[in-house]
Amino acid sequence: MTTSRDQADQIFADALDRPPASRGGFVDSVCGENEELRDEVRQLLKHYASAEDALTRTQATHTFSGSSEQGRVDLHTGTGGCVGTCRLEGRLPDDGLFERWSTVREEGTQPTTLLLARQRLTLEDARRVSIHAEALLRIEHPGLPRVVEAGTVDLGRGPEAFFLIRRIEGTPIPSAPATTVAQLRQRIEWIVQACAAIQELHLHGLVHGRLDTSRILVVDDAHVMLTGPGLLHTIAAAVPTSAAAETIREASGRAPERLAMAPQYLDGRSDVFDLGRILQIWCEGLDTPLASAVNATANRATSHDRNQRHRSAGELGDELAAVLKPPPVATAVDLPDSRLTPVSMAIIALVAAVAGFSLGAVLL
Repeated sequence: MTTSRDQADQIFADALDRPPASRGGFVDSVCGENEELRDEVRQLLKHYASAEDALTRTQATHTFSGSSEQGRVDLHTGTGGCVGTCRLEGRLPDDGLFERWSTVREEGTQPTTLLLARQRLTLEDARRVSIHAEALLRIEHPGLPRVVEAGTVDLGRGPEAFFLIRRIEGTPIPSAPATTVAQLRQRIEWIVQACAAIQELHLHGLVHGRLDTSRILVVDDAHVMLTGPGLLHTIAAAVPTSAAAETIREASGRAPERLAMAPQYLDGRSDVFDLGRILQIWCEGLDTPLASAVNATANRATSHDRNQRHRSAGELGDELAAVLKPPPVATAVDLPDSRLTPVSMAIIALVAAVAGFSLGAVLL
């Protein structure tokens, strides 16, 4: 009996969605008496298992940083299993592709959040993710939450990437237009801080990819932080066929090159576009010199030709900081030496005498 490769691939994919212990029985039940189909699927599973074992150390977490051997986790029951160096405490609302969990680490450490990317990784995918993850692990900036650990874990769905980041509490910056100059000025100061944080990503060759007002938090009256370092784009750039890549491409109101370019070829100018859109909305309906100057900067940032935009978030932040500076006060030009010499005094006296003579002649 001739087997269909597509049929074998489909059964293989369905089997991977089941716990490893039940995959063999599932294949037997689906293939029935079709031994050729069953053998082909079993070969696929055998090949996958060898790669899976090398990647995940037989279902234990293989981390890019931190502890190298941790137990398998049942995220569906939350029974206190471990991922990396954290213990799961409770499920948080999902963030698109990512499952989010509050976690407990060693006593006295800052709270962390576990983000699990629901994207099955091949060995090559995991290698590419690790390159981006290692860059994220090196970043330390006051405007970015620290990535304290990253790696892969097999939860019965195949290897998936996880990221453990410091938890940030704060209030998202406003999304509505500013109503006063003071309000706009405060918001621009926040964006300048955000630009400095995003520039740190750009310096490491990374892109955030999902900048909007909900992802920029005011953590106190004067300090701004991002909610994350752009993990969705990390997965999208590493796995171009992933759901993350599709999300990056389909983002409405974003830089136009997203539709034509694969995520791994996007650069910091796509983040600049997102920031420019925030600025444009803030300036709507506000007719002041500051709003006009900010709008001019925003129009450059949102140019459809990315070569006309600011080259990075740092360049955009520098331009906005310059806009906020008060104009210089005009002053009289100082003479090299303000002391009057005898010659100068004589000339002044002569001019005064001539002026007095001329005035007397007119009066007569």
